[in-house]
Order: sequence, then structure tokens, then C-alpha cells
Amino acid sequence: MKIVAITPDGKMDAVCSVIIEGMNDAGVNVIASDPGNSVIRHYSEQEVVQHGKDADYIFAFFGKVRGNRPPKYNLLSAINRPDVTAYIDGSEWTATGYPDGDKMITSPWGVANSQVYEAKFDSRRCKGTPWIHDQMYAYCRWYFKRECYPEDEAMGLIPLNVGCQNKFFGGYDLEKDIDVFCSFGHFNNGYRYEIARLCERLKTEGYKVLIAKGLEYQEYLQSINRSYVSVSSWGAGNSCMRLYENMANASCCFAQRTEIAFIDKPDDGIHYVEYSSMKEFETKIRDYLQDKERCIDIGKRGLSFVSNKHTGKARFNYILEQILKNT
Repeated sequence: MKIVAITPDGKMDAVCSVIIEGMNDAGVNVIASDPGNSVIRHYSEQEVVQHGKDADYIFAFFGKVRGNRPPKYNLLSAINRPDVTAYIDGSEWTATGYPDGDKMITSPWGVANSQVYEAKFDSRRCKGTPWIHDQMYAYCRWYFKRECYPEDEAMGLIPLNVGCQNKFFGGYDLEKDIDVFCSFGHFNNGYRYEIARLCERLKTEGYKVLIAKGLEYQEYLQSINRSYVSVSSWGAGNSCMRLYENMANASCCFAQRTEIAFIDKPDDGIHYVEYSSMKEFETKIRDYLQDKERCIDIGKRGLSFVSNKHTGKARFNYILEQILKNT
């Protein structure tokens, strides 16, 4: 199988990286327009157009434009095969990657945009404008979206959650000597700020809690694996890559409940633990920390679950299934 991929220019996109890696693992001949995002080899514009004429599919990926060159969507018109073209929208806030507010909120953990802050209280505030790429929606036969609400599915958009890159699976089997691990790139979004404050309080009660930011990646994965409980709370949008990193390293992942469509959703209390408020989070984490063996069992089941259901190859197979289903 040969697929032309219009990819972001080096800037890492979580969904793109997972899908490209999945195509590589599936043995697909990937003709990519730009390096990065798990791309093994990229091609010139002329080569991309030439390959596009007989490719099985054309995948156009979302790419953030803040400080980056936009993906080469102009190549789509040169190839001119909308009947085999899919748009894979990995955006969280908007179709362009820009939040819709400019007021900044400051806390001891950092600074957040007003839309980010307000999303704590109303998750639909994660749905910025523009929400979909109108040109891609009109042009492409299939439109996949990382964060897909019921009204989006009613418009024909197909859910496509992030999933696990191969690097997420550290393969560690370390002794668990951390009760709770909490690590975010920034601490204002979702319930991150409140979670960090609660974790600080748990420290004073004798629990071993690690709140960290900016760890070297293998140290980060090892810290997850050493933890009975690790926390995911969505950031810019209504989903979070840490959910998959936590589960891929055999820790009992506490994940903020989401309203978006979740393909192959883990079972609450079996593969991970869900919460939708700080009250629920605190009640559950205190309960689970009283039964460390239950945390270990959930961590093991979570690892097995994402290994089977949420790898890049599994995501790519899902895309093919949806393409056939919606053809």
C-alpha cells in the first residue's frame, strides 16, 4: 500500500506522529512531504505530486501554524484526487491551533489563556472557533478529528483519539516506591492546578508524591512505572497524551472524564480510573491508595489494553476500517 502524507514541517503533532508510526509498522510505503512526526523519509513537492497520482490514499495532516510553516496543502490541488483524500485533524482548540481568547490568567503554577481557565468549569470551552477546517471539510472525502463531539459526528466527522507512540512503552518493571506521580507541561488546564495542590497536601499526610515538570523522557517514563497512581488531566483540549503514557507504563492512571468520542474506551476501575470533579478525584485517590494491589492490577491491565487497542498500528487499522465503512 502506498499513501501520500501531507505532514507538518518538523513541528511535532501528537496524532500525526502516532499515525505515521503506525503506517511504518504496518509496512506502508509512506510518501511524506516533510520531516519529523515519525517520518522516515520525506520527498520533494514534485515527487509527492507524482506519487499522489497512483497512491492508494492521500492523508493530509493538521499542523499548528504558530511560528511554523503551514503544511503543504497546495499539493492537494496539484494531485487532485479528493475521492481518496482524508484530512486528519489533530487540533485541540481550533482548526488553526489558536485559542479564541486573549485574557491571561496567572496562578502559582504558571499562566493560562482565559479559554483554558474557563474550560475547567465548562469543558465545551475547549471547543474554540473555528472548530473545523472548512476547506478540508468541503474537499476531503473523510474527515478524522482528534476531539469529536456528538454534533461533529452528526456532520460526518470521524473520531480519532491520540493513541500510543512506540516510545511511550518504556518496558520497565521497577519497584513501586512512589504513591502518586503528577507531571504536566503546564499546570493551569483542566483540573491540573487543583490536582497539584491536592498532591502537595497528600505529601504532608505522609504519602510519597512526586510533582515534576521537564524530566528527561526516560526518567519520566521510569517515574510513571515506579508509581502506584499517575495522573492525567487534559490540557489545551478535551484529551491528553499523558493518559496513554501513564497506561503504557503499568501505572494506575487517573484520567479526567471526557465528553468527546473515545474509540476503544478503557473501562473505569478496570483499565484506569475516571474522575469528573476534584471531589470525585480526591475521594477515589484516597480510596485507591489504601489498596496498592488494586492499583498494581489496574496498571497491568491498562498496559495490556493500550498495547492491543491504542498503538499507532491499531490507529492506522482503525482509519482503514472507517474509510471502508464510509465509502
